[in-house]
Amino acid sequence: MDRNTLKPVIYTGLFLVPFIPFLVSSEFFFPFITTKAFVWRIIVEIIFAAWVLLARNHPEYRPRKSVILYALASFLAIVGLSDLFGVAPIKSFWSNYERMEGFISLIHLGMFFLIIGSVFKEADWKRWWNTSLAASALMIFYCLFQLLGAVQIHQGGVRVDGTLGNASYLAVYMLFHIFIAAFFMLREKKDTTLKWIYGTLILLQMFILYETATRGAILGLLGGLALVALLNVRNRENRVMERASIAVLVALIVVVSWFYLSRNSSFVQNSPVLERFANISTEELKQGGRSFVWPMAIKGFKERPILGWGQDNFNYVFDEHYDPRMYMLEPWFDRAHNIFLDWMVASGILGILSYLSLYIALLYSTWRKAGFSYSEKSILSGLLAAYFFHNFFVFDQLISYILFATLLSYVHSRTEVSLVKTVPAIKSGEPSPLAAALVLGSLAVSMYWINIKPIIANTSLINALVHAQGSPEDQILSIADFKRAHGESRLGRPEVVEQVVTATPGLISGTLSVEEKNDFYSFANNAIVGQAEDLSTDARYQLIAGVFHTQTGSLDEAVKYLTRAKELIPGKPQVYIELARVYYAKGDKNKAIETLRFVSEIVPELAPQMEEYIRQIQNN
Repeated sequence: MDRNTLKPVIYTGLFLVPFIPFLVSSEFFFPFITTKAFVWRIIVEIIFAAWVLLARNHPEYRPRKSVILYALASFLAIVGLSDLFGVAPIKSFWSNYERMEGFISLIHLGMFFLIIGSVFKEADWKRWWNTSLAASALMIFYCLFQLLGAVQIHQGGVRVDGTLGNASYLAVYMLFHIFIAAFFMLREKKDTTLKWIYGTLILLQMFILYETATRGAILGLLGGLALVALLNVRNRENRVMERASIAVLVALIVVVSWFYLSRNSSFVQNSPVLERFANISTEELKQGGRSFVWPMAIKGFKERPILGWGQDNFNYVFDEHYDPRMYMLEPWFDRAHNIFLDWMVASGILGILSYLSLYIALLYSTWRKAGFSYSEKSILSGLLAAYFFHNFFVFDQLISYILFATLLSYVHSRTEVSLVKTVPAIKSGEPSPLAAALVLGSLAVSMYWINIKPIIANTSLINALVHAQGSPEDQILSIADFKRAHGESRLGRPEVVEQVVTATPGLISGTLSVEEKNDFYSFANNAIVGQAEDLSTDARYQLIAGVFHTQTGSLDEAVKYLTRAKELIPGKPQVYIELARVYYAKGDKNKAIETLRFVSEIVPELAPQMEEYIRQIQNN
């Protein structure tokens, strides 16, 4: 495998990355997340192996040093320590199907950063960014079909979400590409047609961003544009940018003023998007989830201020500081919905400082080291400001991580200082058979453990859920599928356990033979009890274990796990209602009534419903 073989492999993989946002397969559990993540990891691992072999014999493809590289390395090292010494290291490493993050994802982002930053030259970067812009154009057409009703909006309602399955995910995708398109439109000096293409693309991207109705991203865009304009009002390098900036500032002032004065008009109130902005109020903020989880995050940070709780462990903070007034919101929060608070909880003061250092290193390199024109610097600064603001209200996900890592790597590649002189040169040529064997062997191992086994587990879970709804023969297959899903990989195992509990009533009460039911019960019991013990301080899985034992008639065991859940998340009505149900089933009406009345005390709004339950108990 020489350079002529390895480079095409690397370039092919890198140029496939912009099309990952389109990948969705119903064969996967959490298809909008896992499909993209598995393909991304496979691509990165393959091209990383090829890059290692290429860089071994060709020093020009080895890593370069820059302030961005040091900031990213520090961030990864600190988060790795936080995960290792956090409350659930295995969970922090693997994450779950719903998020597909964890330290394993950060490793892949670091690998991607090294590869693309070491291999690409300026011409390659231009082609890659333009490929990504072309992909964004395809996304625009897909979104237009959604708006026309020809394609389903996956979240329901009117907030367009593209193939990302979430309006806020699509919003940040468009946000990045708006500024990248502006960056290359500014760079284009000769081709007027291409300038018009970039300009048209920007307008369409803005339109789609508007249709996501994502307030943080839209306000971030306005703020980013305002920053670009302010930076260019005295741009002596480019008089056109100077005049355009004044026009943009005037337009922004006019639009914002008009909106403020018209916020109560029928035009604004009848618009699904504008109405979301017009009705932002202190009361709305108080009732929203962020008003509860942001203070929780700060409390959690104070409890573990140095290295935090580890990735994917916000739920422990949520359990400890749960407020009964959250009963009307989604039942479980695994994120603070603010990336900065999320990193404070996950990795403490060291982690959040290292994360913020990425922004600082990027800004410093853009303005001092990268050799951009003044106008280009301002556009990249506007992008960073818009992304920063957007992240105050959301958490990152794979696509935004990829775009941010790419931006970091692009600026890094413009500022890099070669490390080649400090590394002994190796004669160029084909990698030695031993080196190739070691790299390819490592690739095979990582591919098997990190991708193939988790993919088998994931698809087996989908098959299990489908078969559980079918004939007796299908239900037998479902049991085998559940066992395979649970045993193949640690990734997603807690979610498998949840689905096992959901499927238990149907399988136990169905037409399976007694032997088959016993077999499933034995597996399910071991899996659920094992999960509850493995995550013994996670209220969610104590509750799940309690529900399972209630379903299967093991009432004393149900009381044990539900009591444990009550201790871990005091004040959550669902736990007390489940506990009251078990007390009633055990024949202890007084305890059931006492438990339901406690729910009325902690959540007065639920008092009428609890009183109805109490009447039913007393009359039976």
